Amino acid sequence: MLEEAQRRRAPSGQAGGDVTYNDRIGDRRTKPGKERRTAMRAAVVGTGAMGSLMSLLLDGAGMEVVVYERREERLAGIRMNGIRVRGVLGGEVAPRIGIAGEAAEPYDIMILAVSATETGDALRPLSPFVHRDTIYISMQDGNAVSVLAGLVGEERAFGALGWVSACETPAGEVEVEDCRSLVLGAFVPGREERLVHLVEVMEAACPGKARVTDDLEGEIWKRLEAAAAVSGLCTIAGTVPQEARALGDLDALCGDAAEECRQAASTIGRGPDTSISPWEDAVWGRLKPPMLRDIEAGRKTEAAWMNGRIVEQARAAGIAVPVQSAMLTLVKEMESGLRRPGEAALNELSRRIAEEQGMSLS
Repeated sequence: MLEEAQRRRAPSGQAGGDVTYNDRIGDRRTKPGKERRTAMRAAVVGTGAMGSLMSLLLDGAGMEVVVYERREERLAGIRMNGIRVRGVLGGEVAPRIGIAGEAAEPYDIMILAVSATETGDALRPLSPFVHRDTIYISMQDGNAVSVLAGLVGEERAFGALGWVSACETPAGEVEVEDCRSLVLGAFVPGREERLVHLVEVMEAACPGKARVTDDLEGEIWKRLEAAAAVSGLCTIAGTVPQEARALGDLDALCGDAAEECRQAASTIGRGPDTSISPWEDAVWGRLKPPMLRDIEAGRKTEAAWMNGRIVEQARAAGIAVPVQSAMLTLVKEMESGLRRPGEAALNELSRRIAEEQGMSLS
């Protein structure tokens, strides 16, 4: 049934008239005397939790959504059932499925919802499907937007930070535990006008959730303060935030990790909000953070883009960040299969933090 619905949708490019583009993303105008077409075309690369949620929101806002996904089992599920989202933002969408290498009309927006470790590999096959006004939006954590800017050009790179707790379920659905806000900004300050219309249409799908910032870097550090601390600790403990928070010294360690992030951010004039507990600000509660899910699935994590960003900035400024540094090295060992989450890893974390603190005092 879903495939029939997909076939009934008008093929892209069917509207009459030659299409030109202005600087306001999605504002398509035909030449005088031709039929006007207003639909925006969005490619969503990756249909994990955030990619699925964005597909639902953009479709609900009236955009034409085409998804790209490498996992064959995920594609099979989408062909059969579409994308199903449950929880605080629920709904279903039957997006078109794009195939890299097949001809397609260029996209207005290309949303990267894959791991930051896969940015380059995900983009290369899709390069023919863009035009001079296509903008790229990274839904990835940490400094992944800077990697994107290096690949597509700084003025075409934008970032979207989701204060969202969501995950894929074994049944192939996406569960959304919480969705507090979606913050979009430009890699190059002053280019935010390219996002205004996108936020307007997203507001129609999720009122009060989306906004544009003129300080993307500041928002990234604000997100890092909580996300890097909670993700790292939950990954090492092998449990969800609700349970990790009650484990001995983890509550204090989380506060220490957040403070280290604030210190690193202050060296470049950024000041994340200190009024909210990292456990609360990270959004995740009963769901596992993506970093832990990646470790359990045998995938590389985004620790280098999150905790690594903090450690790199702190070292450049001559600041010791023992908690962040110890978390980063342990998660990297887990990626390599040298260590597993759990009590032994927590004990090793404590040992390494003490060792790092001793080195910083010597």
